[in-house]
Amino acid sequence: TEIVAAGVKSLAARPGAFVLATTTGHVHASRVVLATGVVDRAPAMHGLRKAIAAGIVRLCPVCDAYEVQGQRIAVVGPERSALKEALYLRHYSRDICIICNYPEDVSGSTRAKAGAAGIAVRDFVDDLVPRNSGLDLVMADGSTERIDVLYAAMGCDVRSELAMEVGAHCDEDGYILIGPHAQTSIEGVYAVGDVAKALNQIAVGFGQAALASTHIHNAMLAERAGSRCEKEPEAHHQSPNPRPGG
Repeated sequence: TEIVAAGVKSLAARPGAFVLATTTGHVHASRVVLATGVVDRAPAMHGLRKAIAAGIVRLCPVCDAYEVQGQRIAVVGPERSALKEALYLRHYSRDICIICNYPEDVSGSTRAKAGAAGIAVRDFVDDLVPRNSGLDLVMADGSTERIDVLYAAMGCDVRSELAMEVGAHCDEDGYILIGPHAQTSIEGVYAVGDVAKALNQIAVGFGQAALASTHIHNAMLAERAGSRCEKEPEAHHQSPNPRPGG
C-alpha cells in the first residue's frame, strides 16, 4: 500500500482498469473510491474563515443548531432555501431573521410565510462585519444590528466531476447516485461522503466507506479465488481401490 500526496486531474476508464492522471503522474487501479466532497457557498465578507472557526458563521443547522439555542440568528441565501432553514431554526430560537440586500430579493409569499412563523425579514443589509462576539449587520443607511450567529443557506458545489468523466449517474444537483454498497452506476467506482446522494454527515460518510471497502475487499478475494481455480483446476480424486466395473 502506498499513500501518494497528489491532486487528481482526471479519471478515465480503460479495459480492466481505471487511470487517474495526477499532479505527480498516472495511477492505475482496478477500483476507485471517490471522497471528493462538496464546497459550501458562503457570503462574501471580510474575515469569513475566522468567523466560521469561531462559530459566528455556520453552515449546517442540522449539525449544530442545538449549540445556538435562544440566540439571535440570521439566515442568508436564496429566498426558498433561506426560508426553509429559518423555519428549521425556529425550533431553536424565537429571534430569527432572513437578511437580504434589496426588498425585491424576497417575494411577498415568502415574507408572509416567514411572518406567520415569527421570522423577520431584514432588507437593505449592505455588509456583514464579524465581531469578537457575534456579527454586525450593516444597513445601507449606516445603522447596525448585532446578531449572535449567521447561517448561510446558499447551497454548495458538489465535486463530482471525476465521476461524471467516467459516466457515473448523478442527480440534478450533481450528487453521485450510489447503491447499497456505495457503488456508483459504473462498476468499480464508489462514492462516499458528501459527494454521494445521502445525508451530509460525518457518520454517514464513515458508514459508506465501510460498505465500499468491505464490498471491494470481498470482490477482490473472489477474483483471486477464481483466478487460482483457473490456474489450478480441481484434481479428480480416484478411490485407491476401485471396484471392478465401478
